[in-house]
Amino acid sequence: MNFFHRFIFVLLVSLTLISANIAPANDIQAREYFVKAAFLYNFARLVEWPDRAFANDHASIRLCLIGNNPFGGALATISKKKVNERTLQISNIVNINNISQCHILFISQSEKDNVKKIISKTQYHAVLTVSELEYFAQNKGHIRLFLNSEKTLSLEVNLNAINQSGLKISSHILTLATIVDSDKELP
Repeated sequence: MNFFHRFIFVLLVSLTLISANIAPANDIQAREYFVKAAFLYNFARLVEWPDRAFANDHASIRLCLIGNNPFGGALATISKKKVNERTLQISNIVNINNISQCHILFISQSEKDNVKKIISKTQYHAVLTVSELEYFAQNKGHIRLFLNSEKTLSLEVNLNAINQSGLKISSHILTLATIVDSDKELP
């Protein structure tokens, strides 16, 4: 089984396990965020950070949220999981000045008015930025993770912004994504 098929298999198994923990089963928004949490976990597995991004070989990968937490309990399903010999640590960020200490930063919809400032604080750091906001990737954000018009999850990736931050993203993510450029401003 090649890596791409293994990635899809792991994602599907993760989704099956996660969906079993959802109560009530008909809560579509809760399911959406459990699936998005699984994607964030797989981003941690499929992105490579430069050595300078970690204090040492055993430092955790910090997945941070800024703004309102739309995930509810979904992030608890991935918290403290192992990712390439590191532990995934979940943090809520209150202070914009601390975001460079994160490895993955999920920017909530509630931060729409602050997103440009947040991205400018992470732009030259090894921080993978992820959001649901429209035009996020076109405005130098790294990955937009959103429900499309068919109500399935889609990815938009700004490869230039990712490369500029010193991160290396797996081609397995790129095969699932639409590649965009930094040519649009947030409305």
